[in-house]
Amino acid sequence: MTDQLGIGIAGAGVIGKLHADSLAGIDGARLVAVAEPREEAGKTLAGEHDASWYASFDELLAQPDVDLVILATPSGMHPDQAVQAANAGKHIITEKPMAITTEGATRMIDAATSNGVSLAVIFQNRLQPDVIKLKRAVERGALGTLVLGNAFVHWHRTDAYYAANGGWRGTWALDGGGALINQSIHTIDLLQWIMGGIASIQAQIATLTHAIEAEDTASASVRFHNNALGVIQGTTSALEDYPVRVELIGQQGRAVLAGGILTDYTGTIELTDDLLTEDDQRLLEGWQPGEHFGAGHHRQLREIIRTIRAGGVAPVPGAEARKAVDIILGIYESARTGTRVTLGDA
Repeated sequence: MTDQLGIGIAGAGVIGKLHADSLAGIDGARLVAVAEPREEAGKTLAGEHDASWYASFDELLAQPDVDLVILATPSGMHPDQAVQAANAGKHIITEKPMAITTEGATRMIDAATSNGVSLAVIFQNRLQPDVIKLKRAVERGALGTLVLGNAFVHWHRTDAYYAANGGWRGTWALDGGGALINQSIHTIDLLQWIMGGIASIQAQIATLTHAIEAEDTASASVRFHNNALGVIQGTTSALEDYPVRVELIGQQGRAVLAGGILTDYTGTIELTDDLLTEDDQRLLEGWQPGEHFGAGHHRQLREIIRTIRAGGVAPVPGAEARKAVDIILGIYESARTGTRVTLGDA
């Protein structure tokens, strides 16, 4: 393995703080730098972790002790920053969504590949025992022929939420959309990952209760690559945050995930630890029921850093993470054009 990785975080907001805290206790990694144009916020976060503060991303990239950069910045900034980091020879971890355009996602992946660095995207909701066991059971045919796959994200966000931090959320330029690309992307990723990818989409979106550019409500009819049908719904206009749900219906059974916990399962294969691969077991190490938000980040960061130090492929790599982005962009295109949108191969 390589020596300890020096970590730089771009962004000292809520997610930047979460990543800084989540790095604690991870072998082979040390937070050495924080880039944040807001001096007080940047100095505070850096000081809490004995790291150096830099006012600009360029300054952070110029530091020789920074081996890996975590992008905790508004989504629309990710592609340019990732390309800059890759060109500087830095490994990259980015929050979801990795990009808000197909062009941006492609540039990120190409830059990482051409510079021989790793690009990984945080999808911590994949790192839950019931989720992984269901994925492995479905791969073995536990539900028989899959016929339906649905995802529902019915959440509440206030006007103050959208107005905070300069009002970048809910904008097309920096958030890339609204309820789908920000709040619903994790659940959409789980649905497509377990079902095997989405082939086509017919959708509608609306802005019903918030003064934002993008959608606060969306509904899409989808066809999966395995010919199963399904529905994706996302909103930030619900009364409260209801548990997100993923529902799978097969010829031989049914499965329902609510908040990542399996609440209904009638498949033909028992969901035991025997289904887990060695990689699965490492990702789940330390998991506890009801774990706090950020524990999943810690476990994914731990495995990303381990694989980078070992020269392997970090979970979830850019090419895999872009699938959820492509689905959401397909929903937006379908809503805009009123046509069914076909996506690429699985």
